[in-house]
Amino acid sequence: MNLDNIEALGKYRIIDISQPVSETTACFPGDTPFSLKVKVSYESSHVLNLSAITMSPHVGTHADAPVHVRGTMDSAQGVTAESIGTVPLEPFVGPATVIDLSPHRGAIERIHVEKILSERKTPPRRVLFKTLTKIRYHVFENAYAFLTPDLIDMLAESGVCLIGLDTPSVDHIDSKGLESHHKLLEKKINWLENLDLTEAYGKDYFLMALPIKLMQAEAAPVRAVLLD
Repeated sequence: MNLDNIEALGKYRIIDISQPVSETTACFPGDTPFSLKVKVSYESSHVLNLSAITMSPHVGTHADAPVHVRGTMDSAQGVTAESIGTVPLEPFVGPATVIDLSPHRGAIERIHVEKILSERKTPPRRVLFKTLTKIRYHVFENAYAFLTPDLIDMLAESGVCLIGLDTPSVDHIDSKGLESHHKLLEKKINWLENLDLTEAYGKDYFLMALPIKLMQAEAAPVRAVLLD
């Protein structure tokens, strides 16, 4: 390992692209919001504070796994498809391109990105779509940007291994078949949801967004950052 390269990291600006998680954080309708219960307080124990949290792994910035939309989950027997703790990590770390479409609601289609990608010398491996200029973390926005299967096909053909969105789902809120989720799996593309790209520009960065190693879960929270 080259120590000079490690020291060079200090020259980069770190942009936190994770959404805050608290009891006021909005979540998908019907999902389990974040809550925290203090189990041991410093006031009573004079030693420490100790808490327990309850939340859906889809609250805030997170990564989904294949078992989210296929296979079986059983608390006793585990999962029958790939859990978030077993997905490869390489897609979540590396050069990434932010494509700024903000403000944008509704489907993100091939036509929205063809010109942007055609102007690049080399196609990006990781694409993050910025569709919002401001995020109201305490409000669930029903009208949000989502991916189309045709767009996913195009990005897969160019070698993309990860797609990120600053919205709660890669599919429309009323989707019953979750076609974009399944298309991403078909094309072996990982994805991130609920990013905060308000401080990012439409350019190249270095992404670090590793999901927590939850071996029996269909998703996991992510502390995602961009190095500028």
